[in-house]
Amino acid sequence: MLLVANHVTTYDVPLLTYALPGSIRRYLAVAMAGEMLYDYRHLRNPESLTHPDRLYPPGPLVYLLLTALFNVFPLPRRHAFQRSFAHAGEALDRGLHVLIFPEGARTTDGTLGNFRPGIGLLVKQSGVPVLPLAILGSSMPKTRNPFGWFRPKVLQVIVGEPLHFTPNDSEAAITERLHTSVHRLLAPTPPNPNRQ
Repeated sequence: MLLVANHVTTYDVPLLTYALPGSIRRYLAVAMAGEMLYDYRHLRNPESLTHPDRLYPPGPLVYLLLTALFNVFPLPRRHAFQRSFAHAGEALDRGLHVLIFPEGARTTDGTLGNFRPGIGLLVKQSGVPVLPLAILGSSMPKTRNPFGWFRPKVLQVIVGEPLHFTPNDSEAAITERLHTSVHRLLAPTPPNPNRQ
């Protein structure tokens, strides 16, 4: 199935995979910004806010770790995404689940952004169920905090119910329903004092 989630931090993929059951985690492919992977592979740091074009020697190692540990594949934001959709379809055909962040970029203020319309096309073409996920409590915007890590909060990953679509559903309607589902998961829930 496809998994869709809000995108809050650089660490969303390990957070989500840790929260998922092993039956999903072990068979997961993750779509990541193609431009970011390209930069890592070519010795640039896409995370650098001040010097994005400065030589970044660990880039290829970061690229290898991402692709090896998290089974990441590129999903470009601007062009050539049909090839990536084909890759996602092949992954689904091989029995893998595919995780996508439909906002296309991390949030800067913690609110859920608009979903890119391509997610509706991918869901319609693949015909598989979609599992909505939401990360709550993480607060690490693109601008770095003084400690360079999460501010202390309760961190939750909320897993919704699988959504099914028919061939008659339009791409726009699919995209809207997915956005609504993730938005509902992000509604504030009272913390459970008995849970660590």
